[in-house]
Amino acid sequence: MKYSAFVCSVAISALAGGLLAAEVYSDTPIANLRVRGLAGERLDAMLANNLCKTDYDYLAFPFTRKTETGSWEVIQPGIWQNEFWGKLMHAAVPLARYPGAGDLEARLEKSVKTILSHQLADGYIGNYRPEFRGEVCDVWGAKYTLMGLIHWYDLTSDKASLEASKRLVDWLISRFGTEKMSLGATGPFCGLMNCSVLEPVMWLYQRTGEKRYLDFAKWIVTELDVNKKGPELIPLALKGVPVRDRHPDTHGHKAYEMMSCCQGLLDYYLQTGDKRCFDAVLRSAENIIADEIDIAGGGTQYERFCGSRARQARDYAVGSETCVLTTWMRLCQKLSSVTGETRWADELEKTFFNAYLGSLSRSGDIFDSYSCLAGERECRHPLHCRMQINCCAANGPRGFVAYLGNAVTTGKEVVNVNQYLFGIAKIPCPGSKGNTLILDSFTEYPRKMRYALTIGLDKPATFTLRFRAPSWSAKTAFRFSSGEQSSVTNAGYVAFTKEWKDGDQVEVVFEDKVKEHIVDSHVAYTYGPLALARDVRFADGDLSERVRRGDVTFESISAPDSSMYAAFGAFMKMGVHDNPPRPISFCDYASAGSTRDGKSFYRVWLPIAE
Repeated sequence: MKYSAFVCSVAISALAGGLLAAEVYSDTPIANLRVRGLAGERLDAMLANNLCKTDYDYLAFPFTRKTETGSWEVIQPGIWQNEFWGKLMHAAVPLARYPGAGDLEARLEKSVKTILSHQLADGYIGNYRPEFRGEVCDVWGAKYTLMGLIHWYDLTSDKASLEASKRLVDWLISRFGTEKMSLGATGPFCGLMNCSVLEPVMWLYQRTGEKRYLDFAKWIVTELDVNKKGPELIPLALKGVPVRDRHPDTHGHKAYEMMSCCQGLLDYYLQTGDKRCFDAVLRSAENIIADEIDIAGGGTQYERFCGSRARQARDYAVGSETCVLTTWMRLCQKLSSVTGETRWADELEKTFFNAYLGSLSRSGDIFDSYSCLAGERECRHPLHCRMQINCCAANGPRGFVAYLGNAVTTGKEVVNVNQYLFGIAKIPCPGSKGNTLILDSFTEYPRKMRYALTIGLDKPATFTLRFRAPSWSAKTAFRFSSGEQSSVTNAGYVAFTKEWKDGDQVEVVFEDKVKEHIVDSHVAYTYGPLALARDVRFADGDLSERVRRGDVTFESISAPDSSMYAAFGAFMKMGVHDNPPRPISFCDYASAGSTRDGKSFYRVWLPIAE
């Protein structure tokens, strides 16, 4: 078919092999989105019952005291009390002007003033006693404090926050560096916690342009590179050492902290062009996908990389940590923007709709610390550091920032639709100064595999609109209000360049099929990005029953209660004997066990009757 008025092209993993994108794509601020559907409902609940009910004065209170010794020996040590405020700022600040936030911004401002009023004359912000400053988790806390203050500066242009950030990094520079204390050779987890301060140091340089911050960042990179007493993240990655085998004796395979360092290395690469940093991150992330990420987008055991992917069919007491999930989502978000490859948006989507949403209570108030592939979910909220919070509760809201920020990204003349949200995105129209582009989408995705987009423009404009064709969709079809149609059978971006007009519409239709996956004599099923699970609420038999494989056709069915988002059924042969098929039901993984009352035991991987 010939296309008049527009050109269709398909970019299929054009950047595979570590090549870099021609440009870095910009994320859409959450304030420019209005989200509905599943993502919107969960976001609204989390905002109302979590972020808007958090006591930020309480989280800032530890900074008013300087009593921490950094000792692991005391009962319930308080050594990382200094992380909670900054972590929550990462989500609370971008959402402070989102509908439903109420007085959140004013309460955040009050806590910022508390933090700033307790900065010492030498620039230090924290809760450690003088003789212990810079030790154990003090630098880790400084990292999150910097992130919180810089986020606040970005939202409000508050110069006091930026100046406080500069003074805090100046304090770090006075302590750490060549012929001073080492970051890589000190601190928990083989120095990974300390070295992850690279990310906000690069943020500070990007906002100030002051050379000493770039010089300090360069030194931190050497701590991740040539310091043999440090984590050696760069050389080990370039040598192809799996993430699970990187200094496991000193916990250098700790997932959350390693990926936090990768975030900083990407920022450093973008500023300096140091491709070794980029390659190290890319190879690490590719290995995480290959060896660690499971069917629900999670991975790790006891917060360490351990080859989870090959072992995922086994039942474990401890599964994916929420801190790991949100950090993996942030890394995928960043790699999506830097490389222009759709595979990172695929991974982000899988983690969001499965392990991440599964960790969030339906009321939106609590993030579980761990997500397993079998068992029952609990409102587990262990307390850390003698405070009414824990690391995962503070980290959890950041996952929404990663997913929603990646939803629509823009370049000079390109708009990428990466995540198929129900809602509205409002952005400047690329290549058309003063023209506002509105992407108004309607969908029940991923419960149903159709997505409809209406274009809103002040005036006609020519640009390229690209849609992600997911790797799980064997065929993705596109239909235009003007009558043209197109389809692709490969993953990647599908690009349409034309003069777009107000009211133009595009419909995207994805493969509508449940797929079978086999690992270690077990079977599991997926529907689009959704992992499926059996749940005792269906009352259709023992969840440990063996599955007799054969041709199975799944259909969408009604869920037994409103706590399930999506449900599917099929006639399957179950048990070790050749019994006739009977109806077996599944729900999406995030809904499995969602009652959190011990009445919704679930299981993803089912044993196969050999």
